[in-house]
This record gives sequence, structure tokens and C-alpha cells, in this order.
Amino acid sequence: MAKALNLILGGSTFALAPTKVERKKLYGWTELRATDPDGNVCRQAGLDSNGVTIIPKGATKIGMLREDGNWMEKDELQALHADGSVAEAIPSSFEGEIKLEQKVDTEKLMDCIVTSVYQLEGEGAEELAKAIGNDIYTFPFSYRGGYDASDGFLLSNGTTPFIFVGTEALFEMIGLEEQAVVDEPDDEVEMEEDELDFSMF
Repeated sequence: MAKALNLILGGSTFALAPTKVERKKLYGWTELRATDPDGNVCRQAGLDSNGVTIIPKGATKIGMLREDGNWMEKDELQALHADGSVAEAIPSSFEGEIKLEQKVDTEKLMDCIVTSVYQLEGEGAEELAKAIGNDIYTFPFSYRGGYDASDGFLLSNGTTPFIFVGTEALFEMIGLEEQAVVDEPDDEVEMEEDELDFSMF
């Protein structure tokens, strides 16, 4: 069983494991496969800059180098805020407990760009779903930990609890401060009578 989240609601603790709801599991998917004349599936590869060495898919990695050209390990990096102060890392949501205290309305959820949906499974899942009812609870959610937490929303369909994870969508509102100017077409230039040429007819 996957690692569980410890959710606290109404004085009760629910240890439930999140299973990601995959779009392809709901709607299916298609794949385009290239095969050779014998029916063997071809694998994607690339060439290095000299055009000779074949690099199989997955054999490259993004890395960082120091000023002296040596490889820099990820744990050597330090996150900073815009003002230059050191950023404090936040733990994963799987560590510790998640207290469900703050409720939000449907509009708050709809104002978010949802990036992941998890179905909660385990003993007590149906009990938690009933305890949630028609409410939506929000809490900071971080799957692996790091320096920035997403918005987590806990809701239920009556029998199964789900967690929606996303970030608030910031929309730039349009106002009436600037009024549009309608360009009027230039007045038609009337031809002078002398400019008429009967050969035109």
C-alpha cells in the first residue's frame, strides 16, 4: 500500500493513501509506434553535436556546472527569496498531520488551476467521505516537500474522498479606464468638374 496521509477532521484521524487519478485511465489513450520491416518496435534516439555518437532516449540529463567547470550537486544549491533572504524548506504532507479546519466555497476551488487529483483509499475512507459531506476543506499540500506548497482541496462524492491539488489562477481584470477611440474614415475627396474626362466613359 502507498504511503498514507494523516488527516484530522472532527477529532478523528484518518490514515489514507492517495492514488493519482490518471486521465488516460478514465478516457484511454492512443500510441503511435514505428516498427521496422520485421515488426520490431523502433526506439527513439538522438545524435551528439558531431553527428556520430547515438544517444538513446533517457540517456541525457540536465546538470549544473560551477564556474570552474566541475559538476555541481543539487544539495549544494540554496534557495533564496527575491529580497535575498534564505528560503525555508517545507516538509512533505506525508510527514506529520494535516488538520482540516478551513472550509472554502466552490468558487475558490474553481479559481484554481488543478494539476493533480488523488483518490483517498484505505480503512475509514467512506467514513471520512461522510464526515466531509458537501463541504470543501483546504490546506497546504506538498507531495515531496520543497520550498513552495500547492493548494490542496479535500472533497467527497458521498462515498469516496478526493484531494484536488492546484494553484490559484491570477486573472488580469479588464476595466473601463481606457476608452477606445473609433477611427472615422477620411472624407471622400470629390473630383473637380474639370478633372472629368469624357474618355473615361
